[in-house]
Amino acid sequence: MLKRGFAFALVLVMLVSVASAVEAVTPDGDTYEVSAWAQKDVAEAWNVGLYKGGGYENYRMPADRSLLGQVASRLVALAFGGDYDAYTGYRGLQSQIKDQPWVSTGSTVAEELGLLQGREDGDMDYDAVITRQEAAVVLARAYRLYCDEVHDDAESLSYADSGMIADWAEADVQLMTHLGVMNGVGENKFNPQGTYTIEQCLVTVVRLYENTCKGKPVVENDFFDLTPRQAAISQAYRPVLYCGSAENDKTFAVVYNTSGAYIGPTRMKVVVVDAAGTCAEYRNVIKESHNIFWGADENGQSDAAIDKIWLSEDGSKVYYQSTLEEDVYPYYPDGTYGELLFAKGVYTVTLDVASGKQTYTREDLR
Repeated sequence: MLKRGFAFALVLVMLVSVASAVEAVTPDGDTYEVSAWAQKDVAEAWNVGLYKGGGYENYRMPADRSLLGQVASRLVALAFGGDYDAYTGYRGLQSQIKDQPWVSTGSTVAEELGLLQGREDGDMDYDAVITRQEAAVVLARAYRLYCDEVHDDAESLSYADSGMIADWAEADVQLMTHLGVMNGVGENKFNPQGTYTIEQCLVTVVRLYENTCKGKPVVENDFFDLTPRQAAISQAYRPVLYCGSAENDKTFAVVYNTSGAYIGPTRMKVVVVDAAGTCAEYRNVIKESHNIFWGADENGQSDAAIDKIWLSEDGSKVYYQSTLEEDVYPYYPDGTYGELLFAKGVYTVTLDVASGKQTYTREDLR
């Protein structure tokens, strides 16, 4: 009888747990699992630009320091009237060009803003799971960057486990509780060392935004400011393998290998920003192989590496060069080859910026 009762209780708990989670869809069309109570605020985080996704399938998983840093930084950008994506895109691109480290857009900006600080050993520990009291500290730091309001009326902490909150976090937990951003976890407990999940991260930042930032005048701060030219160039940033760039006062062009961990053809992309600030992306027209197994059209073709890229003086043309050491033929699954696609040689491609048309010339290998 006891075993039956235990089994029934276990099934009941499992059913309640399953029922409390729902499947939602991001603006990009990806599905994710989220608690029913958090669904509305998580969607709002997407809607107002506080969150742009991280590839997570389950938002009830623990959040790390990098995620909270990114979302909190986006909140500060909204308060400052800045464009977070343009700023991080331009910064990331300049880091690639100068071959400088750029840990991640969220982590680096959060560190520069003072939202994330190193542990006692100096390690930023971006990937570490963040606790609830640590989250309160980060949120409070973000709030104080755009609001200097003093909350002398904040009530003393009355959580049953208030004594477990670290001294360095107590004032910030008190502030976030007073502002209605963070609440207890049940039984009048704050659970300072408890898990802070992805959905809790998004919900609390949305609450902070709605309670202290939404509808308020923009705070004058130039942290996220870019010139119109820099903002336009930021569109060209891709967080993939950088292969070279060229720039003059009219045009900016950058080469990326966007294949990443993708199993299949290599994709070499040329991203161009013209004088009007229009951004366009093109694939290398020179191919180093064509395996029909991957597709009969361009999808089955591997792009040749781009050796160098340069511009015409007036910025109307982008030039890039690829070298083929061997002749290129289409390869069929039955082991046979088709007619010649590209003879070995040095190919110079001319990309007309206005029309997007690409033409090429070939020279023999020396």
